[in-house]
Amino acid sequence: MRVSLDIAGAGAVTAAGLTAPQTCAAHRASLNGFRLMVLPDPLGAEITVARVHGHWSLRSSPADWLVNLGVRALREAMAGAGQAAAPGLALFLVPPESARGHPALQELPPERMLGRIAQAAGIGINPASRVLDGGAAAALGALAFAARALEQGHAAEVVLLAVDSLLGAADLAALRAARRLLGPDNAQGLIPGEGAVAIRLTPRGQGGAGAPSVLGVATTREPDTVAGSRFSQGRALLTALRGATGDGALEPRVEWVLTNVNGERYAQWEWSLAQARFFRSARTRLPVVHPAMAVGEIGAAGGALGLLIARDAFLRGHAPGRVVLCAAGSDGGLRSAALVVGAG
Repeated sequence: MRVSLDIAGAGAVTAAGLTAPQTCAAHRASLNGFRLMVLPDPLGAEITVARVHGHWSLRSSPADWLVNLGVRALREAMAGAGQAAAPGLALFLVPPESARGHPALQELPPERMLGRIAQAAGIGINPASRVLDGGAAAALGALAFAARALEQGHAAEVVLLAVDSLLGAADLAALRAARRLLGPDNAQGLIPGEGAVAIRLTPRGQGGAGAPSVLGVATTREPDTVAGSRFSQGRALLTALRGATGDGALEPRVEWVLTNVNGERYAQWEWSLAQARFFRSARTRLPVVHPAMAVGEIGAAGGALGLLIARDAFLRGHAPGRVVLCAAGSDGGLRSAALVVGAG
């Protein structure tokens, strides 16, 4: 569907950087926040993770840790923004996918987490604020809900906040049991990580000088998920890519791509099939950017991270083209794509 949004601000905390500029700089420099972690079960086993550096007191509980990550990213995204005009600011929170049974959401339900993050950040939010379930693709697909809220006058601004951590014992055990982790016996696995990304959205033309714009977004569902017995054939992702580009009409204008592909064979297989079917115009080159190379697999925050990287590239003038197609997939099956255009 067509939307009309400006990306007016952003904030982030990842293993590669405790702010959006640090995270983006690490990605540009091909640096990462990976390190070895010793597991208690099986005792002494080591895995590579992307762990955010933080004082132990901030991790007093899984819920507290997600709240602290979210507050930091939200404050950064709102720095210097001032108070939103009536009808105020709406906060869209994308927490870990509910199907994972993340301990933070068992301790603190998502609706209460949203309110706690806003209060701790000192941000006033209006009744249009909401929680969206569905992981990284839901965060990218939330752009459609944000555009609707702005168009219908339910909010003057929307902040999309996605926060997640895959470093809890339950998530690591599930990933290990499914043989999804990168290791000596699995060269095509993922590196689990954690982080939060906040994206401030305004109606187009109100995002300030140089703000990139979101012009299209689409979300679909893939029946052959990573937990299933079949590899995805990329059909749902292909539908999302076409939907974000006006049934493919704008495909010739796409000059580069951002995805949350994380190094896992399933994700790379799906992306390879989808892009081969989607891109029909002749090109001498098509840069494809994978932020997970710097921050690992950060779950729900991975979709919003693509928007952050795109904004940084446009504002700093190093984007390989004026039109980027952002794509994201979630473990639960959601697939989303968004068309972002640089200013000028």
